[in-house]
Amino acid sequence: MRRGIGTIGLIVVAMMLVIMPNAAAEPCRDITGQLEYANGTPCGLGITTYAENLNETIAGEPWYTPSFEDQGYIYWDYLITAQASSEEYYVRAFAYTQDEKWYGEMTHKLVDVRNDSVGTHYIFDIVLYEVPVEPETFTKTLASGWNLISLPLTPIDNSTSAVLGNDTIAYDAVKSYNAATNQFEDAATMDPGTGYFVHVTTAGDWTYEGTAYTSISATLSTGLNCVGWTNETGSALPGALSSIDGSYRYVARWNAGTQGYDVYLPDAPAV
Repeated sequence: MRRGIGTIGLIVVAMMLVIMPNAAAEPCRDITGQLEYANGTPCGLGITTYAENLNETIAGEPWYTPSFEDQGYIYWDYLITAQASSEEYYVRAFAYTQDEKWYGEMTHKLVDVRNDSVGTHYIFDIVLYEVPVEPETFTKTLASGWNLISLPLTPIDNSTSAVLGNDTIAYDAVKSYNAATNQFEDAATMDPGTGYFVHVTTAGDWTYEGTAYTSISATLSTGLNCVGWTNETGSALPGALSSIDGSYRYVARWNAGTQGYDVYLPDAPAV
């Protein structure tokens, strides 16, 4: 997994290592604890906690457990058994969500975090940060004249000037379709799921950065709708519109080369 640390949001994880008697050369330390979200995000499943000894090589490392949900908090469902033969050794504790969107870690020398208030405990506090998603780059050649485009990536900055602002093309109009008024309107922002007519005055390669837009759920009004599709290939008709079978008359796709529409009629012969 990627272990980059972002700065958006946090989760505080309280981890407690408890010394337990063991006949092995390295005394067992059983880790237990409770995970609490400090940023208001509801608790949920899918957080895995780990611990490992940084000074000794011991079979079974890293020791881990997934979490489960109980009464609004996330508890580890069984103890993690870690081992260290000296309090002068370092233990690293870390946790991440199984979707790899949150990650955090903390390393301590055991003697520095010993707490004898209730037996012998070693206290670790971890903050999980949201892992930033690396942006992708999308490139498409735009012809002179009108181009009907959509955004396969969610842009970092959705202002029209930022999305279309690379130096290789020039444009003088960006329009989106308002299904409520049946009119095209000037677009100040651009987002996935919507189709935009861009009038290009200097043809070239349009490039912008963002994160992949992989699913679409759009509310369609009676009459014409101008929608953008997802970041994928092979969305052949009629399968791409199977959820509204029988509820549409035709689908029109703009052809920038001919400056006209290619039309799909669901009731016409396949040829």
